[in-house]
Amino acid sequence: MTPRTRLTRQALLDATAELTYLRGITATGVDLIAKRAGVTKRTLYQHFASKDELVAASLAARDEVGLALLRSGAHARAERTGQLPGLALFDVIERFLAGPGAAGCAFLNAGLELGDRDHPAGHASRRHLAGREALVAELLLESGLDDAELAAGVALLVDGAFAVGGARRDPAAAARAKRAASTLIEHHRAADRQF
Repeated sequence: MTPRTRLTRQALLDATAELTYLRGITATGVDLIAKRAGVTKRTLYQHFASKDELVAASLAARDEVGLALLRSGAHARAERTGQLPGLALFDVIERFLAGPGAAGCAFLNAGLELGDRDHPAGHASRRHLAGREALVAELLLESGLDDAELAAGVALLVDGAFAVGGARRDPAAAARAKRAASTLIEHHRAADRQF
């Protein structure tokens, strides 16, 4: 792939990510994406066979980066505050949701908007959400909390923080989810102490 081809492809992925996050997937046409990327519609289709493929590639391009940002943010916050990394993650989410133009999680939004399990973007969405649940399990394990059910419950609260915080434009949803996660963790630890 030539440098120019790589730049064009990246411009298309970036434009798609920005526009579909702000406007939604269905409401964002390829004409607008091409215009934002500074290319023709023909060029867009030379790089991607369909809008569905482009949207899926746009999500996939953000998957690992997004998880890495959550991981490093949770570790940094935990180190500064002495919190468990699994709880510090909610502070990272709250800060993200307080940012300009924050509309929740692009992956959750895509999955909910499309509703089609076979849509290429649906696959990208589910892959990211599974990765985020694995990240939560990893962060809890670092604190000695090795329980799949607990990790699934905290991951559900993470998803809820993104969904409610995005839908209501309410960053405090993450703080409420954090309190619920803290309660779950304390109940788990209390149950362990009984045995």
